[in-house]
Amino acid sequence: MRAPLRDAARAGRGSPMPLVLLLAALALPLAAPTHAEDLRIGVIHTERILRDSPPARAALARIEQEFKARDDELAARELALRNELAQYEKDKAGLAEEERGRRERDLDARGRELVRQREQFAEALRARQFEELNQLKERLDRVLTQLAHDQHYDLILQNALWVGDRVDITDQVIKALAP
Repeated sequence: MRAPLRDAARAGRGSPMPLVLLLAALALPLAAPTHAEDLRIGVIHTERILRDSPPARAALARIEQEFKARDDELAARELALRNELAQYEKDKAGLAEEERGRRERDLDARGRELVRQREQFAEALRARQFEELNQLKERLDRVLTQLAHDQHYDLILQNALWVGDRVDITDQVIKALAP
C-alpha cells in the first residue's frame, strides 16, 4: 500500500495527507474513553424555556401591559383616519378644487405621521422585548450553571436535533426558573 502513496506523491497527483486524516478519523472512536457511560449530559430546548417558563410569561405580560395603551391609541387614530378617508371619497365629487386639495394634503400628512408613529412604536416594542430577553437569558445561564454543578452534569447542550427523554432537562430548568 505504501508504493501507490509514494507514486502518487511523486507524480504530483496528490498528497498522502488525506489518507492519513481518514485513517486518524477512523481510529478516533477506538481512542475514546471506555467510561463514556459515566458522562452526564443534559439537553434543553431554549425556545420552549423562553416561551413556557414563568419568568418569560411574566416578561410578556409586563410588555403587553406597558405597550397596550399606546397600541390602542394608535389603532384608534388609524381607524379614525380610515373613516375620514372613506368620508372624503364620498364627498370629494361635490368639493371645490381648493377644498379637495387641502383635505387630500391633510389626510396624506396625517397618514404619514401615523405610519411614522407606528414604526416608532414597533421599534420601542422590539427594544423592550430584546431587553427582557437578555435579562431572561442571563438568568437562564445562572440557573443552568447552578443545575450543572448541583446535579453533576458534564455537558449541557441547547436545541439538539433529536433528544431522548433521558437527557432532556428542559422541564427541570423551567421549574428552576420559577420564583
